[in-house]
Amino acid sequence: MIFIIYGAVIFIAYGAVIFIATLLGAFVGLGGGVVIKPVLDVINFHPLVQVAFFSSCAVFSMSITSTAKHLKNKTPINMKFVLLFALGSVLGGFTGNKLFSLALANSSSPNIVKGIQSSLLCALMILVIASVNLNVKKFSIKNPALISLTGLLLGMTAAFLGIGGGPINVAVLTILFSFTMRDAAVYSVAIIFFSQLSNLITSFVNTHFEGFDVKYLLVIIPAAILGGFFGAKLNRKCNEKTIRTVFTASVCAVAALSLYNAVTAFIK
Repeated sequence: MIFIIYGAVIFIAYGAVIFIATLLGAFVGLGGGVVIKPVLDVINFHPLVQVAFFSSCAVFSMSITSTAKHLKNKTPINMKFVLLFALGSVLGGFTGNKLFSLALANSSSPNIVKGIQSSLLCALMILVIASVNLNVKKFSIKNPALISLTGLLLGMTAAFLGIGGGPINVAVLTILFSFTMRDAAVYSVAIIFFSQLSNLITSFVNTHFEGFDVKYLLVIIPAAILGGFFGAKLNRKCNEKTIRTVFTASVCAVAALSLYNAVTAFIK
């Protein structure tokens, strides 16, 4: 009886986490995985591989809903740019997943890999906060090869860390490609669709999802769809300043949580 109640609590907790994460993901371009991964690490109910799988399923579902909403509302999206960036992101995703698998296979404990992931994520979030709030030099890269190369590097990083890559995408899109925060949020989610699709395909090829607790997808996918829908609506209604403020506050929270996860992982 206690186990059933505990399972139900985890179901509800996962649904709430996924909804809030994907709402923020579609709203300010976080993607969702950057919130889902550290929070599920704190809950500590599933192993790293399954957490990464749940995160990919949620973010993939959110990206479909959010991008479809923007296309329906005729939000301008340069699909050539998205596809060039996504091509690199997909290739990078395969590489990042391979690095993650090698790290797990060669580590004496999953906690070491978790600690490394959390430490890198914390450091990256601090850089993201600085890049979108300080007066840094902006560029406007147009070269297709450089666009795809940027996508490859970001896709590899995101896949290794087990996140969608949203905040990193937003920071890079604003600095290297001179996007506004609102446009960066829209493009980040569109790009994430392709990177998460590649992550799911890679995960299936490597594991065939054997032993995965797939029943949790019954709450994860609907919560992600709802989060993507309402997040896209908020993105259209709120101004640039609000989007930047919510983005910064969210990334600060992720950085703090990642630091906590890193410390607890290394001392176990």
